[in-house]
Amino acid sequence: MNALVTIGLLAEREVRQRLRSKLFVGTTGVLAVLLTALAAVPGLLGLFDPEDPAGTEVAAEPDPVRLGVLGSLTGEQLAALEATFGPVETIALADREAAEAALEDEEGGVAAVIEPGERVLAAPGSGMLQTGQAIAGRAAEALAVAELLADDPAQVGAILARPSLPVETIGDTDPAEAFARVVIANLGVVFLFAVLIMYSSMIINGVIEEKGSRVVELLVAAVPVRWLMTGKLIGLGVVGLGQTLVLFGPPIVVLVVTLGDAIPPGVGVLGLAVAGWFVVGYALYAVMAAGLGALVSRPEEAQAVLTPANVLMIGGYFAGFAAVNAPTSTWAVVASFVPFSAPYAMLVRQALAEPAWWEVALAAAGALATAALLTVLAARIYEGGILRVGARVRLAEAWNGN
Repeated sequence: MNALVTIGLLAEREVRQRLRSKLFVGTTGVLAVLLTALAAVPGLLGLFDPEDPAGTEVAAEPDPVRLGVLGSLTGEQLAALEATFGPVETIALADREAAEAALEDEEGGVAAVIEPGERVLAAPGSGMLQTGQAIAGRAAEALAVAELLADDPAQVGAILARPSLPVETIGDTDPAEAFARVVIANLGVVFLFAVLIMYSSMIINGVIEEKGSRVVELLVAAVPVRWLMTGKLIGLGVVGLGQTLVLFGPPIVVLVVTLGDAIPPGVGVLGLAVAGWFVVGYALYAVMAAGLGALVSRPEEAQAVLTPANVLMIGGYFAGFAAVNAPTSTWAVVASFVPFSAPYAMLVRQALAEPAWWEVALAAAGALATAALLTVLAARIYEGGILRVGARVRLAEAWNGN
């Protein structure tokens, strides 16, 4: 039997073992349903729909702005306020205490209180803070302008409503797309770190389980150890990729179907970038986990022996997050070509800095070449430690095979 067929059978064995676990399958299914339901919520609530449910704009009569008054307004002042706000409802208040009570009463709907010729009062700390402050400021402006246009208060609204000069952003980047790219850069770094940590732990625990069951002795007698390690990595990689697709595929489809118009078209390719860097990152860290897992026989020792890989993953994680704030800086460019931080930093640069295609290809090639070298080194460690049960095997002993 040739190597490819044997490795394929070993990979298939790993997949079947994982799928036999009811806990693994059940947990994945429940999480997939929850994530899909969460993805459907914005569309069901119409949070990103700029139109009304009927798809047409309905011209509604604006509600009058309720303003409290300490004293009395002149006809010109009232006309200025109506020219500014449209319909205005004034409520006479006896004193400052009544004004404070009216502003604190959210159900009363008093947006601001006017003391003619003195000041305009707003309500700090209430649910109407933002709206109330804006209306109070606009009312103060209207009354100030009305003093200059006492003979023509109707012009007050026209002056205050006069549009300012337009502010134009240089470049052709859509603001919505720019925001989406920042979100994807941040979430992509978190996603890569989470799944790489999770599947590295899965691999090292799988190696320890095999050592504890002594099944590996039968497998080693039938196939070369390096084929065994390769089959395990491929099989668990297929499981990890499949689980990722099951967890995140349906939510993404729901988001595209329900919020397709709100998703900028330029960010779709970034989803492929996240998937591609997941594969590259898995190739890097999975072989490290397999080689290091052969050094121990107990699950409680797994995280300790996995420390070198975890340190590299955490370093890449922080490099990726730092690159979000400076994607074009020299250190971010350098980090995107360092194999262990490339999956994070280059993903961020693809989202925010648009590097040349050859830069992405070079970073991926460097990371995969490093993974290939690590595979050779990990295979030797795996071969020297996989059959040793009991005390932790020293790295030098596993390397020398004695």
